[in-house]
Amino acid sequence: MQSLHAHLQPGELLHERYRIGRILGAGGMSVVYLAYDERLAGKQWAVKESKPVSQDVRQLIHEAKLLTALRHPHLPLIVDFFPPDEGGRAYLVMEYIEGETLTERLRRKPISFQETVALVIPVCEALSYLHEQEPPIVFRDVKPSNIMITKQGQVKLIDFGIARNVSAASDQDTAKLGTIGFAAPEQYEGKQSDARTDLYGVGALLGHMLTTGIWRSDRSLKEHMLQDDVPPSFYSVMMKLLAKQPQDRYQEATELLGELQQYIPVQKEEYRNSASVNHALRRGKSSVVIAFLGAAPGLGTTHASLMCAYQLGKRRLGKIAYVDANPTTGSTIKALAADYEGEHELTPIAEKTKLYGFHCFYWNDGEELLPALMGQFDYIVLDLGCYGSGERIDEFMRAQIPVLIGSQAPWRRMESETIVSFFESRQFRHWYMANLYQCDEMSARRRMRQYCRGEVSVPVRANPFAWDEASSRWLDCILDLEGVEQNLLRRLSRWIRGSKSKKGVLRS
Repeated sequence: MQSLHAHLQPGELLHERYRIGRILGAGGMSVVYLAYDERLAGKQWAVKESKPVSQDVRQLIHEAKLLTALRHPHLPLIVDFFPPDEGGRAYLVMEYIEGETLTERLRRKPISFQETVALVIPVCEALSYLHEQEPPIVFRDVKPSNIMITKQGQVKLIDFGIARNVSAASDQDTAKLGTIGFAAPEQYEGKQSDARTDLYGVGALLGHMLTTGIWRSDRSLKEHMLQDDVPPSFYSVMMKLLAKQPQDRYQEATELLGELQQYIPVQKEEYRNSASVNHALRRGKSSVVIAFLGAAPGLGTTHASLMCAYQLGKRRLGKIAYVDANPTTGSTIKALAADYEGEHELTPIAEKTKLYGFHCFYWNDGEELLPALMGQFDYIVLDLGCYGSGERIDEFMRAQIPVLIGSQAPWRRMESETIVSFFESRQFRHWYMANLYQCDEMSARRRMRQYCRGEVSVPVRANPFAWDEASSRWLDCILDLEGVEQNLLRRLSRWIRGSKSKKGVLRS
């Protein structure tokens, strides 16, 4: 099969928006270009050009749909897709990740054991996120060239060319795909792949990295092959990952994460950050999106969104953005600015307005604001208004922390059930319920919990910009929805804050 030759020329405009720059890379049946966004001045994207044969068009569209629906700090952001044109070429527009692949990093110099573990943990976090999707997504091609390290030290898992959803009805894959030396035995045999297939890939990746890039899984890994700084106990971890039978491996990425984190010296700041045990506390270029959506009008979605943004800023957890993404309003930020500056009239708002410790943006119709903010802010709080004005419901479903504001009051319960039915029709269960009115009826609460991943109460406060202990605890609950309850730093910070509060030291 011949490799694809670059079709686009520097300076050419793709689909009246993306100005082509230089070629970033080429191989197999794809070419990747650097492109400049004509609508978002200064924004750069990577454009992947491919020319699938007729039977692969469906696979290419599958890849685009997979990536567009995902949003995670260790996965690339996909913003546009153009199906094959008259010449058979298709284009995928994605986040431009400036850095080097793990393959390139290994060529420069060997990687120490501690750095290896610190780099592999984010990969496992991304895989865990993929495996938790409904249905689960199996990456199936964990290898050094599919892992990018940005200039800021962030890790990204790239190239979903052979990712697939797990089919419970099938006992085999449609094709034997993977990379020799990193693929699991079941991939060579054409058997059904699942989360454990990716964990084998992690084992092969570790073996390759800890032998200075020499070893591949097409031969046995002996303990004496490993670098001198690898602890003896770690060999058994690798052997379990590389077990021939899936049932003999680690069964979930979270199980492996717990094992790997034991080898990170948490007292060393550089390893703690690199490992991203808690990506919410990182000061990197990834963004955590917290999206608020009301089940109906009058439930205080904007109030909760502003309270969340304010509390994040108060904690100094990095740069915070509040986005008014409610298409039925548009005056929230102007009203806030007028009140904040002591003005009596509403004045035009600059593109960036900083109020109460966070930056404010209004998402205009037809504008692609969110991709431009991703990477610039540590947290992005999306105020999506109420369900029914749902042009941006997909953004709620892509957020790392999607929070539905509802009420379990008997007279308002039906409002939540309507949108829950919509989520069920989309097989979407990665969301959380925030109740203004908690119901004491256990059966009703159990019924709601079977559809979502968790529940949290919303504190009733007249002023979203007033600090108090209850609002601070509420933010802890929101951040814990990311699945970082085991993070030692956060628990320690809560303990310190509680101790100071009891002594009367803590002030607003």
